[in-house]
Amino acid sequence: MTQSRSLILIGVLILSACAAPYQLNSGQVNGKLEADITGTPTFTVEPSSTLTETATSTPTATLIPPTLTPTPQKLSMFSSESLRNGVVPVQYIADTCHYLENRWGEGKSTPGTIVVPIMFHSVVKPGRKITNMSDISLSSFEYFMAKAKDMGFSTITIEELIGFLNANEKIPERSMLLILDDRRPGVTEEYFMPYLKANDWTLTLAWLTTELTSDYTWDRMERLAESGRLDIQSHGHNSEYIQSYTPIEVVEKELYEPIQVIQEHFGTIPQAHIWSGGNFTEQAIEIARKAGYQVGFTAYSRGPLLFNWIPQGEIELSVEDPLMVLPRYWSTDLSVSLYHALEISEEAQQYAEAVKEEELRYLDIYCQDQEGD
Repeated sequence: MTQSRSLILIGVLILSACAAPYQLNSGQVNGKLEADITGTPTFTVEPSSTLTETATSTPTATLIPPTLTPTPQKLSMFSSESLRNGVVPVQYIADTCHYLENRWGEGKSTPGTIVVPIMFHSVVKPGRKITNMSDISLSSFEYFMAKAKDMGFSTITIEELIGFLNANEKIPERSMLLILDDRRPGVTEEYFMPYLKANDWTLTLAWLTTELTSDYTWDRMERLAESGRLDIQSHGHNSEYIQSYTPIEVVEKELYEPIQVIQEHFGTIPQAHIWSGGNFTEQAIEIARKAGYQVGFTAYSRGPLLFNWIPQGEIELSVEDPLMVLPRYWSTDLSVSLYHALEISEEAQQYAEAVKEEELRYLDIYCQDQEGD
């Protein structure tokens, strides 16, 4: 009788235990690890230091789940309805984190900062007929220089441009590059220099280093360069228009010879090559890179430059090196070029404000591991 009662009691206890739900909290309690599972049996494992090894025991590995980082979403890219037909913006910085850190970093240029490169040739005096489509009248030149000042534009050098394009280094929000092609000491001194001094501007010379340059011209240009207002860059040696059939030795001379000559006469090393006639080839660009040039300019009028944003046409797109085929507005389109650039600048500012939160969130989520690299 006593044995039957004991069996009945044990059965009741077992049934009660099975009916009760399992409610355990995760964490370590009294040196034991417990799982956060409800309604499932829990296995309590003693710390490994308290386990007694036996002949049948096997080592137990502790698995720590990896920290999962979500896959980055591709960010949208600014475009402008003000770009001409067939012109598309191109980004040249592949590392998104590097781009965003410089775009939003402290002490950097603000979004919407533009650089307006402008190509000049000759300035024609009153009473003379304009015979070259790249030349402008003196009245047009004077109007543009005054207008650019009134609109708040300032000049930058090629070195400043490179810093801006590569790392968004601080430059004026409305920047321009005044680029005078060929050997024009008279135009430089008579027309440009008064504005350079009055406005504290610089003039970028696309300088030909041909042997035909007279000693008088060299002396005159060296004297003008002492003012610190001339930024002398390469325009080739003999003004060869580089084509696909141009012999490689000619291409190399056009690119390497100016480096030596400019350093000899002006004590500087050119960082930009302004392609003669705006002509270039993929092979020529590769040679220019090897020679040490950081940027190059065409004669295509595409639009202004922004950080990690270069407007290009089909020809430039084919070489896949945006910084070596930068666009230039023409001097015959001077006033329109400034307004066109400002339209794009304003659009870029508005776009930046619209995506700022998204881009900063990207920085916070995906770029933290790169801090200090």
